[in-house]
Amino acid sequence: MTPAEIVAGAFRGLEYAGLLGFVGVVVMRQLARQPPHLGWVRPGMDGALALALLGGVATVALAPSWIGAARVAVELAALVMCLRWGPGAVPAGFAAVLLLALAGHAAGAQPVVPAILVDELHVLSAGIWAGGVLVLAMLRPPDGWRSPGGQDLLTRFGRVAMVAFAFTALTGLLRATEQVTGFSDLWQTVYGAVLVAKSVGVLAMLALAAVTWRRGVPVARTDAVMALAVMVATGLLAAFPNPPAGA
Repeated sequence: MTPAEIVAGAFRGLEYAGLLGFVGVVVMRQLARQPPHLGWVRPGMDGALALALLGGVATVALAPSWIGAARVAVELAALVMCLRWGPGAVPAGFAAVLLLALAGHAAGAQPVVPAILVDELHVLSAGIWAGGVLVLAMLRPPDGWRSPGGQDLLTRFGRVAMVAFAFTALTGLLRATEQVTGFSDLWQTVYGAVLVAKSVGVLAMLALAAVTWRRGVPVARTDAVMALAVMVATGLLAAFPNPPAGA
C-alpha cells in the first residue's frame, strides 16, 4: 500500500461523505414534506455534491480508473444540474451513489452480482442514517430542538434511521465475512485494523444516538464528526487490498 493509495483512500472517504450527505439531504427533504410540513427544513444538496466531486477528482487523479472517471463525470453532471435546476439533480446524484459499489471490493467478488447488490444496499442505507446525521448537524430549528418542530423531525428521522442502520449493519456483516477470511485478520492486517476502527466509530455513533433519544436534543456536531471519520475509514477500506486467505 503506497502513500498515494492511502491519500487516495482518504479522498475517497470525502467522496463517500459527499454522496452519503446527498442521500441524507434527499431523505430530510422527504421527511419534512410529511404533514405537518416543516418549512424550516431546507438543506441544500449543492454542498454535498461539490464535496463528492472534490473527493472524486482527487481520488481519480491519485488512483486512476475508468469507473472512477465515470463516477466523477456523473457527479459533475449532478452538481451542474443542481445549480441550474435544483431537484432535477436527484437521479444523477443517486446514479453516482450506485457507482460507488463498482469501485470497491464487491466488483472483484464471486459471484459478482450478489456482492454488488449487497454493496449497493450498504451504501444507500448508510446514506439514509449517516448522511442524515450530517444534515442534522447543519439544521437549526427556529425555536430550538426542544420545540415541537424540532422534536417532530427527530422522531421522523429516528424511525427511518433505525431501519436503515439495521440494513447497514446486516450488509456490512455480509461484506466483512466475504473480505476477512480469519478472525486474526482483524489485528494482523491493516485492512482488519481499519475495519475495527470503523466499527468502533459506528458504535460511538450509536451511543450518541442513545443520548439524543434520552435528552431529545441531537449531539449533532460530535455525531457528524464521528460520521465523517467512519466515512473516511470506509474510503480507506475500499482502497486497501483484501487480507490474503489464511493471513
